[in-house]
Amino acid sequence: MKTLVIGATGNTGSILIPALIKSGQKVRAFVHHEQKAQALKEAGAEIYVGDLDRPETIDGALKDIDQVYFCLWNGPTAATQGINVINAIKRVGTNSFVVRHSAFGSKGSRIIQQIDEVDNALKASGLHWTSIRPTFFMQNLLMAASTVQQDGSIYWDWADGKVGMIDVRDVAESALGALTGKAEEGKEYVLTGPAPVSMKDVATTFSKKLGKKVNYVPVSHEASKQAMMGMGFPEFIVDGYIELNEGFSNGVANTSTKNVQLLTGHPARSVEDFASDFKDYFISHN
Repeated sequence: MKTLVIGATGNTGSILIPALIKSGQKVRAFVHHEQKAQALKEAGAEIYVGDLDRPETIDGALKDIDQVYFCLWNGPTAATQGINVINAIKRVGTNSFVVRHSAFGSKGSRIIQQIDEVDNALKASGLHWTSIRPTFFMQNLLMAASTVQQDGSIYWDWADGKVGMIDVRDVAESALGALTGKAEEGKEYVLTGPAPVSMKDVATTFSKKLGKKVNYVPVSHEASKQAMMGMGFPEFIVDGYIELNEGFSNGVANTSTKNVQLLTGHPARSVEDFASDFKDYFISHN
């Protein structure tokens, strides 16, 4: 099998590609900047440079491809890019199986609205597809590393909301499962951790794993926006995240599924697992 991975240098793609190669598949990595793909090249991937905003650069990436996995950014052109990919697959006339990296979150978020637009286009395309729909990534908690180090606090705008948050490693492994015959065509797989958790639950877990008291401090959505803008995130994406967090506060993703087990053969990682594996990021080494 030869798989085209779009979103190759992202959180999921960078884990997925070496795993695909290890499983015996050939991989073509679609990248915007070749210099960012050196690690993927060293892992054995073929590098293809293109631009999802320029449809004419997509067609060549599909030559001799059996499967397409595509994950897009969360910016304002995401829907256009996704539709460009779908149209290119149709235009080239390949019979490729498409695994779509979608998402599960609030319909009030501009990010989810764009994701849904692409998903709906894929469903109407006549192509062979399945999709994975992860919730909030546990790795996003790394944004709280500095405040956990400094004053033992997690500042977040979830109020008391609970979310079936998922480890990105499970997302990548679920994508691998979908690309190696474990997913049904035409089915959407919502991906979560083993149980919904609140930020208060996260703080309690961190306290145990880090060996120090960690508190959850609820903040306003406006304060959260200011913090993310200060980190350099584009405003469109920040507003989309705030809208997602509003949904999480209201229980939109207060759910769990067994789909990670179904696609990977192992249970989903818990917050306890994440905290154990990433605790060094939250401990001050001064």
